[in-house]
Parts: sequence; C-alpha cells; structure tokens
Amino acid sequence: MPKFIKSEKEEVSKPKEIFTNSNNSLLPPLEDRLSQQEVAELFGTSVQTIINWKKKKILPYFQIGKRPIFSKKQLSLIASQNQNLLK
Repeated sequence: MPKFIKSEKEEVSKPKEIFTNSNNSLLPPLEDRLSQQEVAELFGTSVQTIINWKKKKILPYFQIGKRPIFSKKQLSLIASQNQNLLK
C-alpha cells in the first residue's frame, strides 16, 4: 500500500486537496506525477536538496516501493504559497 507523507513544518503551507483517481486510490493521476529529478528541475535546485526537503517534511510525496512520487499540482500550490523555496 502506498504511503503518503505530509508536511508537518509550520512555515510551509500544506495543500488541502486529496487526490483520488478512477479506482479511488490516493495516488495522483499518471499525468500529475513527478520524479525527484523533475521536481529538482521545477524548483531550480539539486536532487540532493529535494531529498533533504523530503527528510525535513517540507515537500509532500507518495512512496511507491522505494521510489518517491510527487504531485505536480500539490508542488505548484506549495511553490505559489512559499516563494522562498523557488530559486
């Protein structure tokens, strides 16, 4: 079962929306999924920074096995509410 990690850090706003797809799963739809590399490019930072932000629970992500999956929609909302994350 995929595990959803939520951000607990106060200075980062959490998105309110829960994602469901046609089979009622909590994973974002395929067209909304991003890898760590894609997230690093989106935020203009390194993959290591994205890994650090995951560990600090700054960015929400989904875990599929050992692979983290990010929602582009959630990250866009977080980026719009937290301009300090963008470079």
